[in-house]
Amino acid sequence: MEFVLPLLAFVLVSTITPGPNNFLLATSGIKFGFRATLPHVLGIHCGIYLLVVLCGLGLGQLLLAFPQALVALKVFGTAYLVYLAWKILGFKLGDGELVGSGRPMSLLQALIFQFSNPKAWMMATTGLNIGISIDGSMLTAVLALGFGFASLGLCCNLLWLVAGAALQSLWREPFYQRLINTVLSVLTVLTVAMFWWV
Repeated sequence: MEFVLPLLAFVLVSTITPGPNNFLLATSGIKFGFRATLPHVLGIHCGIYLLVVLCGLGLGQLLLAFPQALVALKVFGTAYLVYLAWKILGFKLGDGELVGSGRPMSLLQALIFQFSNPKAWMMATTGLNIGISIDGSMLTAVLALGFGFASLGLCCNLLWLVAGAALQSLWREPFYQRLINTVLSVLTVLTVAMFWWV
């Protein structure tokens, strides 16, 4: 428990707080509903766990060794999130969505998105550092962090999806549609500022 509790606390804070994944899940929940967005949720967790494994194999250290690569990741993530915020701002009933078709993100699209999401990289590298500092074993840290994201992290992401799906009926009113789209769009852009502070 001395090992698991600090990691679960980290997972709770990093997955319940606002960020690109949570805003996109809320938006998709509003637009497409709970069930249709479940592959998006699973894709997020597959992508983050893949990042955890790759960072455990040394990719995180390699990225930190080349500051230019970290800046490039932040620039790409910033551009992509600004693009998504613009798409969210223009959402209307019957329109296309985040990836240019009439469906929410697929599992594979959500998985790939994690590689351009600086918060996902931060979660993977910081979580591993916490695990290693407590136990000293990279393998144990990778497995424990994976368990944390697959359990508590999944619940946190599902809460954002449920919140979005709960707003679905309200979103059908043109005034609230514009209001909700604007708020989600602005919040998505504000997460960009977080990238440049980590």
